[in-house]
Amino acid sequence: MILWMKQMLNALLSVLLHLLPLSPFADAIDNLTQLPYLAYLNYFVPVGTFIKIGEAWLAAIALFYLYSVLARWIKLIE
Repeated sequence: MILWMKQMLNALLSVLLHLLPLSPFADAIDNLTQLPYLAYLNYFVPVGTFIKIGEAWLAAIALFYLYSVLARWIKLIE
């Protein structure tokens, strides 16, 4: 019974993942790569590094808030 429910959940999630786009910003990022002086700008201002740091920061904040919500839900913290 549990195996059947797991298979149904996996099937539902895979259908949902195929319906959603990979990234809503893919077109904008592709347009940015066509700028002729972007490589020179990235030499002085490392935009790619800033984006990676921002993604890591957002992931950490999201995990913190998720943990906070779950901890409050199971009454670990108030």
